[in-house]
Amino acid sequence: MRMRFWCLAAFTMVAAISSLMAYGGGAALAQAAVSPKRLAFVIGNGTYSTIPRLQNALNDATATRTVLQEAGFEVVPASDATLTDLRNALDRFIDRVSEAGRGTTALVYYAGHAVQLDGTNYLLPIDVRPQRSADIPNQALSLSEILRRLDSTDAASKIVVLDACRNNPFATAELSRGLALQLVDGAQEGVRSEAGLARIDSGSGTFVAFSTSPGATAADGTGPNSPFTTAFLHEIREPGLPVEQLFRRIRLSVHDVTGGQQIPWETSSLISDFAFFQRAAASSVPGPQTPQPTVQMPSLTVRPTAASLRSMAPADAYRVAIAWDRRDIYRATLDAHPDDERALRLHRGLALRTEETAWAETVRAGDAESFRLFARLYPGSTHVAEALRLAQAAPSRSRVQTAAICPVCPAAAPRPRRADYTPRSVDPARIVPVQAAPPRLQVQVPAPAAPEGIEPLPPALVPGKPRWTGFYVGGAVGGASQRSPTRIQGVGPGNEVQTSIDAGNVASRLSPSGNNAVFTGQIGFNYQLGPMVLGAETDFSAMHTGGRKASTVNPFGVQVTTQAQTELFTLGTVRARAGVAFGDLLVFATGGYAYGYFGQRGAITPVPTNNPTYAGSNPQMASGWALGGGLEYAVGPMVSIRLDYLHYDLGRQRLVIGETAGFFTDEYATMRAKTSGDTVRMGLNIGF
Repeated sequence: MRMRFWCLAAFTMVAAISSLMAYGGGAALAQAAVSPKRLAFVIGNGTYSTIPRLQNALNDATATRTVLQEAGFEVVPASDATLTDLRNALDRFIDRVSEAGRGTTALVYYAGHAVQLDGTNYLLPIDVRPQRSADIPNQALSLSEILRRLDSTDAASKIVVLDACRNNPFATAELSRGLALQLVDGAQEGVRSEAGLARIDSGSGTFVAFSTSPGATAADGTGPNSPFTTAFLHEIREPGLPVEQLFRRIRLSVHDVTGGQQIPWETSSLISDFAFFQRAAASSVPGPQTPQPTVQMPSLTVRPTAASLRSMAPADAYRVAIAWDRRDIYRATLDAHPDDERALRLHRGLALRTEETAWAETVRAGDAESFRLFARLYPGSTHVAEALRLAQAAPSRSRVQTAAICPVCPAAAPRPRRADYTPRSVDPARIVPVQAAPPRLQVQVPAPAAPEGIEPLPPALVPGKPRWTGFYVGGAVGGASQRSPTRIQGVGPGNEVQTSIDAGNVASRLSPSGNNAVFTGQIGFNYQLGPMVLGAETDFSAMHTGGRKASTVNPFGVQVTTQAQTELFTLGTVRARAGVAFGDLLVFATGGYAYGYFGQRGAITPVPTNNPTYAGSNPQMASGWALGGGLEYAVGPMVSIRLDYLHYDLGRQRLVIGETAGFFTDEYATMRAKTSGDTVRMGLNIGF
């Protein structure tokens, strides 16, 4: 009985498996038998703690996980993951891909918030709490890190699907809207710049899909899933559908649902066929009907030509151009139907693709002139800030770059892309003959000199972002206030003047002071180390500041008037500067040596005038110190305005008072003045 039972069970199992495979219900089993190992890392982050939550991110990840398991993928999930959870899950996924060996297909799917910082794409964990943009690299997981780790394995195909360009929770001047993208064609030649890691720096065998175009945002959706994931789940199930054709259909579907506001992008360097569900083997038993694709057009499988586009209705040609999303197809469609009401959208798609291609070529060139030239050619690009930042650190090359001559030229030797041609597993019944695509024109661009008859554009004269390091000159205008407390002492024979002073017959103290305008020229040098700015500055001011003070006493009927005058004509300083830069604003303190040329006069005049009169004057140089601080704001790449305060102290000056008539030349009295003052100036600096 026991033997009969086991035989019956084995027979039933074999029959069930055969029935499932015949009717298509055992697609996962059949696929596992004929396909290499498949591994997927599926991330869904929606319950964020400090930024807006996403309603559909977890639904999208769950639905994607289910369909990938049906397609034969072993899934490593991560739901509402912190940064630690993300990194631990990524480690497990990479370990499994490495253990799987050659021929493995590795897929990463992400639904959640993501931002672009300096062209780098960062996937945000639910515990992200950045206080400033510089915190994001340490609190998020970059797409480039995932791709680099996948490149270190033996995976044959690496697929990344990002439904992550939703509303940007940190939309500031430093964080771009949406995610950035660079074509991966020719990626193995090496893009060495580590700035802008969101450009897809990965080797061959990589496919990356973004839910929308660079600089745009993707909708979260009002249904159970986002528009992008909804289209992905619908189109993925068709057996034998190559991944490139799959995402052309997804692009059309999302375009239709969002009214053209959202157009997914993808970039591919795959070198082998890949389909999520394999085409079932021929069977006499009819299986269930395969869901019909959203759009069935021959040109979605065979690359359209100019002739085939001209033969189409304008609406069909427009949809074909959107589905392929290639520059030459956009141009051919516009040439074929220039007056179509949808031409403006095609022009926008062409401009965006052209800009991204020029950016990829600029990064490959890697020199300062190319980055500045890109900023001039594409002033509205989302890459402008990054280009100008990279130009500051990039090496300078005295040659005409590819982007200067032809910013949209193809590379000298592009790799053929399998996605551009008819896949090997296309159903012949669905193919309509069209004219073969002409071979691509290969353009050799000489690097050392511009082609004859084409005058290269000059490089940008200035960078687009303030740069505190370097020399500068400038000028300033403002006001000065000066005080010169003066003390009178007698030094004559018998010290009779001192006696008169002590008796109150002659004033002992005066305080000349005054205000006036000041005109300054300055030159200096700054050196920036992170936010710290160190430098030195020397300036020279023309002024006429100071004043005259008189005091009269009338002892015993004799009126005695004492006068003191101190005026500063020039002021110079040599100072060190130290400050902190907050982007375009520099807050600094300064101090150092000060010197000036001033005139000092004094007189003691009795009335009646038959008494002797005493006076003296002494123009001289004096030196001391200066201390102050201020603000400087960069209004342009090489121009800044400044507001500063400076206190100067030129020490004490001694003036001898002697008799102005008669034969006596002895000193009668001295005036000792301490000269100090304050200046407030506003000026302009020009860097070079």
